[in-house]
Amino acid sequence: MITIKGRIDSITPWQKKKKSVKALPAEIWKNEEIQRKSTKFLGENNRLKKLPKTISDLENLVFIDLRNNILTSLPGTICKIKPLKTLLVSGNQLKSLPATIHKAESLATVDASNNKIKALPKTINKSKSIVLLDLSDNVIKSIKKNIYEVGAQIILKGNRIIELPDANVKNPALKMLDVSHNSIAHIPDNINNVLTLTWLNLSHNDLSEIPKEMGFLKYLTFLDLSHNSLETVPEELCAIEFALKTLLLSGNMLKYLPKNINKLKRLQSLEAADNALTGLPPNFSDLKDLKSLELSGNKIQNMQEMSKLKFVEHIKMARNELTVLPEDLPNLKSLISLDVSGNYLKVIPDNISKIGTLKSLSAAKNKISAIPESLGEDQLITELDVSHNKIQGFPQDLKKLRCIEVLKIAGNQISALPKSLDVMYQIRTLDVAGNSLTQFMLPKTITSLNIAENPVFHPKDDDKSIFSQFAEKDHARLITVLDASNTKLPEIWDSICKLRVLTVVKLTQNAISAIPEDFCKLRMLQEVDLSKNGINEIPDKFSQLQNLRKLNLAHNSLKDFSESLCDLHQLEVLNLSDNEISILPEAFGEINKLTKLVELDLSYNRLANLPEERWDVLASMKVLNVSFNSINMVPADLPYLYRIEVLNAASNDLTSLPSDIVKMTGLKSIDVSDNLLEALPEGICKLPCLTNVNVADNKIRQWPSKIEALRAKATVNMENQSAYKQRDAPDDALKAGEVQTDAEDDSKR
Repeated sequence: MITIKGRIDSITPWQKKKKSVKALPAEIWKNEEIQRKSTKFLGENNRLKKLPKTISDLENLVFIDLRNNILTSLPGTICKIKPLKTLLVSGNQLKSLPATIHKAESLATVDASNNKIKALPKTINKSKSIVLLDLSDNVIKSIKKNIYEVGAQIILKGNRIIELPDANVKNPALKMLDVSHNSIAHIPDNINNVLTLTWLNLSHNDLSEIPKEMGFLKYLTFLDLSHNSLETVPEELCAIEFALKTLLLSGNMLKYLPKNINKLKRLQSLEAADNALTGLPPNFSDLKDLKSLELSGNKIQNMQEMSKLKFVEHIKMARNELTVLPEDLPNLKSLISLDVSGNYLKVIPDNISKIGTLKSLSAAKNKISAIPESLGEDQLITELDVSHNKIQGFPQDLKKLRCIEVLKIAGNQISALPKSLDVMYQIRTLDVAGNSLTQFMLPKTITSLNIAENPVFHPKDDDKSIFSQFAEKDHARLITVLDASNTKLPEIWDSICKLRVLTVVKLTQNAISAIPEDFCKLRMLQEVDLSKNGINEIPDKFSQLQNLRKLNLAHNSLKDFSESLCDLHQLEVLNLSDNEISILPEAFGEINKLTKLVELDLSYNRLANLPEERWDVLASMKVLNVSFNSINMVPADLPYLYRIEVLNAASNDLTSLPSDIVKMTGLKSIDVSDNLLEALPEGICKLPCLTNVNVADNKIRQWPSKIEALRAKATVNMENQSAYKQRDAPDDALKAGEVQTDAEDDSKR
C-alpha cells in the first residue's frame, strides 16, 4: 500500500514543517518492490497538481484515492492498470475523464464528483465493467444518447443539464439514472425505449410535464419527480402496476393525484408533500401494499380515505387543514407513526388509544388543550410530540406512558409536571422549552434535555433546582445534550461542568460573563453555543476541548481572538461575530491548527487588517464572513482558499482585490459591497462557479472587459458607484496640520 498523506513528516525526511504534498516522491518510481506489490494508492487531501503517466507502472493497483487535490487532468495510462477496480478523484479540478476509460477492464467504481468536467467520455457506452459512475456537481450541460447503453448506475446530479437526450438506441442497458438538481425541462417521448431502467431520479429540475410513455417503463421500481413544476401526473404512469414501489411527487403544483393510482399494486411508499392537494382519489384505499404515506403541506381537510388503509404503517399529514381526526381512526390496524402537526386540531380523540400498534404520535403546532388520559392504554407509545399547543396540564397517571423514550411538550402553558415523571423509566429525550416551569424532578435516564425559556430556579435559590440535580451521578454520566438558553443563567454552574459526557451545550441569551476553567474539562463536547451573553475572555484551557466541531460565541464582549482557539483541530464552524475583536494573533498562520474549519464568521468586529501569510492552512474553508469591520487590504495569500464558496467582506475599507482571485475556483458568492474599490480584477469574470456578485456602493469606474459575460451567468449588483466616496474619520482623529500634545493625550486617558 502507498499512502501519500498531507501534513506528515515521512514523505521527505528533511521536511520539518507539516505541509500538504504537491508532488509525488521520486522514490515511488525507483523502487521496483513498491511498483510490484502496491495494491492501494492513498493520496487524498493534498495539493497534487499532476499525476504522472508512469502511474501505470504500479501495475497491481486495485484502489486509487486522489480526492481533494487540485488535479486538472488524469493520464490515459491509468486505464492500463488491469486490476484497477475503484478510482476516487472527487474534489479536484478535472475538466474531463480519460477518453480511454472504457479500456480499464476491471474498473467498477468511478467517483469524479465535484470537478469541472464538461462531458462524459464519448465511448463510455463501451465500458463493460463500470457499475457506478458518479459525475455529480460538475459543469455538464448535455449528454449523448449512448448514456442509455451503459449498464451501470450513473449519477449526474448538480450539473447544468437542460434536457435528456433522445432514447432511440439499439442496445439499452442503463439501470439507474440520477439527474436530480439540474435544469431539465424536457424528457423525450421515447424514454420508454430504455426498458432496462429500474431507478430514475428527476427531482429538483424544471419539468412542467411528464411524457405518458414513461408509464411503459414496466420494470421501474423507483421514480422521483419531486421539486419540479408539475401540475398533473399522466394516468399512464399507473400502468407500471406490478413494478413501481416508490413514487415521490413532493414539491410540485399538483391539485390531484392520478385517479387510477390504486392500480399500482406494488406501491409501498408515496410522497406528495407540499403540493395543492385537497383530497385523495376514490379507491385510494385499494393500495394494499402501501406502507408509508407522506402528504404534508397540502390543503387536505379530512383523512376519511386514509383511515381505510389497514396495512399502512406511517402517515404524515402535517401542515394541512385538518380540524378533526376521523372516528374510524382505529381501523388503521398497522399504524406505527402518525404526524398531524401544523393543523387546526383542538382535540386528540380518545379512540386513538385503540390503535394498538401506534408508537409515535406528533401533534405539534395545533390548538390542542389536553392530552387524552387514555393515551397509552394497550399501546407502547415511545415518542410523543405535542409541542406548541395550548396544553396547561399533563396526565397525572403516567404509567400508561411508561415506555416513552422521546417526550416533547415545548411551547405550551405548563407550569408543573407530575411527580410521577420518573415512572417513564425509558425516557431519553425531554423537551420542555418555552413553558412556565420553575422546578421538576429529572428522570434518571435522560440523555437529552431542553429547558430553554423557562423561569427555572437556580442553585442559589433552591438547592434542589434542576441545575443542582445535574451533579447527581446518574445525570453526570448520561446527559449528552443540554439546552438551557434564555433561563437567566448568571454563570455556568459547577453542576453543568460535571456533565462529563456532554457533547452539545446551548447556553445562549443568558447573563454569563465568564467561562470557568472547569468547563474546559468537558472534553467530549462537539458543539457549544454561548452566544448573546457578556463573555469577555476565553480561557487558555479552552484548547483542551479537542473534539469541538461547532463553536458559537457571537454577540459577546470578546476583545481578543484567543490563541487557544487555534488548537481546536477538529473545529468546523466558528462564529465570533458581533464582538470587539480588533486583531488576530500575530502568528495566525503558524500556530493555526484549524485545518478542518469550513465556516468562519468574524463579522461586526473591529478588525483593521487580516494576517498576511499562511492562509493555506485554512484550505478546507468554504464560508468566510469578515463583513462590517475596517479591513483595508485583502491578504495576498487569501486566494489559496481554493475551496471557498462564499466570501463576504462587505462594509470594510478595501481599495482593491487580489489579481489572482481566479485561483478561488470554487467561489459561488462574493459580497464586497460598501467598500472603497476603484476597480475589479479581470480574473473575477473567469471564476467558473460564480453565481452571485455584490460590488454595490463602491468607487468603481473601470469594469473588467468581460463583465457582461459575467452578468449573463451570475447575478451582479453594480449600483451606487461614486468616485467621491470616502470614510468619515473617527471622532478622535486629528485634523490636517494638528499635533497632539501630552496634555491632550492625558485628558483622553
